[in-house]
Amino acid sequence: MSCRIVFRLGSALSRHWLRLVPVLVVAGASGWAQASWQVEARSMPASPSTALTRQAAALSAPDVVPVVLPPWQGSKALVPDEGGVRQIGVARALGALDTAEKVASLLQWEALPSGQQVAAVQWMAPDAYGLRLGVEFAALPAVAVFRLYASPEASVSYEVTGAALLERLVADAQTGKRTWWTPDVGPAPVLEILLPATLAPSRLQWAMPQVSQMVVPPNMAVTHVGEVLQLDDAVVLTEKRRPNACQGDVNCQDSLLDQRDAVIRIFYVNQGRTFQCTATLINNPRQDLTPYVLTAAHCVGDQAAASTLQTSWFYYSQSCDSSQLFAGHTEMYGAARWLASSSANDMTLLQLNEPPPAGALFAGWDATALLPGTAVAGLHHPHGDLMMFAAGTAEDDAACKVDNGSRRLDCSAQTQSDGGFYHVRWSQGGIEGGSSGSALFVDGRLTATLTGGDIWCAAQDGRVVYGRLDQALASFAAWLGAEVAVNSGMQQPVYRFQVLKTGGAFYTVSSQERDLVIAALSHDLVFDGIAFYASARAHARLVPVHRYFNPNVGAHFYTTSDAERQFVQTYLPRWNYDGIAWWSPAQPGDGVEPVYRAYQYVPGVHLYSLQVQARDAWLADTGLLYDGLAYYVWDAP
Repeated sequence: MSCRIVFRLGSALSRHWLRLVPVLVVAGASGWAQASWQVEARSMPASPSTALTRQAAALSAPDVVPVVLPPWQGSKALVPDEGGVRQIGVARALGALDTAEKVASLLQWEALPSGQQVAAVQWMAPDAYGLRLGVEFAALPAVAVFRLYASPEASVSYEVTGAALLERLVADAQTGKRTWWTPDVGPAPVLEILLPATLAPSRLQWAMPQVSQMVVPPNMAVTHVGEVLQLDDAVVLTEKRRPNACQGDVNCQDSLLDQRDAVIRIFYVNQGRTFQCTATLINNPRQDLTPYVLTAAHCVGDQAAASTLQTSWFYYSQSCDSSQLFAGHTEMYGAARWLASSSANDMTLLQLNEPPPAGALFAGWDATALLPGTAVAGLHHPHGDLMMFAAGTAEDDAACKVDNGSRRLDCSAQTQSDGGFYHVRWSQGGIEGGSSGSALFVDGRLTATLTGGDIWCAAQDGRVVYGRLDQALASFAAWLGAEVAVNSGMQQPVYRFQVLKTGGAFYTVSSQERDLVIAALSHDLVFDGIAFYASARAHARLVPVHRYFNPNVGAHFYTTSDAERQFVQTYLPRWNYDGIAWWSPAQPGDGVEPVYRAYQYVPGVHLYSLQVQARDAWLADTGLLYDGLAYYVWDAP
C-alpha cells in the first residue's frame, strides 16, 4: 500500500444504542462472526537477549573496500503522507554491482589468524540519512557469517549467519535467488563477510543491483552502545516533532501507559523503497511469549516484506511533551515471519524472528464486536514521530475495500454489524502517514488496527477506519484461535539440506539436528532453508512420516506407507530406520500441498518436490522412476 489513501464515506448508518455486556465465548462450529475471545496482557520478563545482534570487539577485516554512491538526482518530494504508510526511502540502482562477477572482482579476501577468510565493503552516500543494502544471493553457504557496522570504527555489529538468512528469505520463483535487505544503521554501512578457511569464496555468490536510500530524516541520532544499536541516553532528536495542534504525547495521559510498551514503530522495504508503519505486540491464549505482531496488511502483506522488517521499541518521549527520546529505546533487526493476512479487514499477523526486548508488553486483545458509542483510544507513530495518543468513540460499521494500485480506501456504510471495519470519530488527536497498522484499544485491550481516514491531523472530529479483529480472527485461528492450545505443536518448519555427493536431500523438523548438521557436516550437506511445514508431534488428523538412512549411499528415504515400511524392513536391511521424522496432514485441504517422489537409479537416491513442474520432468526422465505422491505438507504456516 502506498502513501495516500482516499476515504469515501457512504450514507450514515442508523445507530443501535443497546448496551450489552461482553462475554468470553470460545469460537466453535457456529463460526467466528458470532464469537468473542479475550486474552489478557503479559510483560516480557528480563532475561539474556537471544537476538542476532552480538558484541564484536572491532572490525576483523584489515582492509575495507570503499564504494561511493553519486548524489541522488531524483526529487526529494515523496508522496504526501496523507494516511496510509509513510515512505522514507527510495530505490537506487547500482549498475557497478548488479552481477556476482562484478562483486567478486571487488572483494579482497584475506586470511585471519583464526584461519577464517574475511572481506569487507563500505558504502558511502553523502546525501543519505541511511542505507539499506539489497544483497541478492545466487549461492549462500549456511556457514557464512555477515556483520554490519555503522562505520569501520564501530565496536558493535549486527551479525547474522547464512543459515539464518536461508531460513528467513524467500527464494524468487523465477530465479531462485534470495534478497536480504540489510538493516539501516546509517549512511555509511560496512558489510563484513567471514568464511571458513576450507570454503572457497566462489561458493558464496551475491550481487547488489540496488540499495534503498533514506531521503527523509530518521528522527534520531544513532550511537552504538550495549548489545543492540540504540540511542545514547542523552541524545536529542535530530528533527523536531512536527508542529500540529491535535497530536497528544502518550506520556501526557494515564490510561494506556502500560500499553505503550506493546506498540512498535516498524520499517520495511517494498520494491527497493523503505516505508514506516506502526504495529503492536500481542499475547496469545497459551501465554507462552510467542512474539506475535499485528499491523495493517497494506503495510506488510507477504513474506517478502516481513523479511525486511526492522523495529523500534519504546519509541516515546522521556516525559510529557518532552522532545527527548526515552533512554530505553531499542532497535531490533531480526525481521519476521509472515503468518497470515485478512484482506477483508486489512490486517496482518506476523511472528518476530527474535524475542522482544525485556520490558515489552504482549498486549491483551478482545475480539468482541464494538457497539456504537464505545469509548476507544489509539496509540501510533504519526509521521514516524514519538508515540502519540488519540481518543474518541466507535461510531458504526463499514464495508471497505483497500485498493493497493490506486492507493484508495473506498467505504460504504453497513446496515448489519458484520462489516470488516469500524468508523471511529476522534475527539482528541488524529492520524498521519506512519500511523497505519496501529492499535485501537478498548479498556486497555486491542480490538482493531488502523487502515486510514479522510481527515488527518490537524482537526478534531475526524473520522477514520479500523479493521475489526473479531472479523479477522478466523484468518489467524491457527495461532490465536480457540484450538491454538491444542494444536500449538503443529505447522513447524521442516528444514532441507542438499547432499552434495548424491544430489539427494535430507530433511529434519528438529532445529537441534539442523544446527548439528550445519556444524559437523557443512562440507557434505548444504543448508537450503525451510522446505515446508509439518507437525513436531502426533495429532488425530496427522500421519507419521518415517525416515530411513542408507549409509552405503548416504541417502535418506521418507514414507507414510506401512506397506513400504514392511517391504524395506523385510527386503532392504541396509536401510536403517531413524524413527518418525515428523507428522503430516492425512489428506489434502486448505493450505495443504502434495509432495511428489521419484527414485534416481544412479546413485540410488529419492527426490522430493512440491513442484508440479518437477513431477512432470521426472515423468519424462528415463533415468528416474516416478513414485507418485509421498505425503502431504503445509506449504506455509
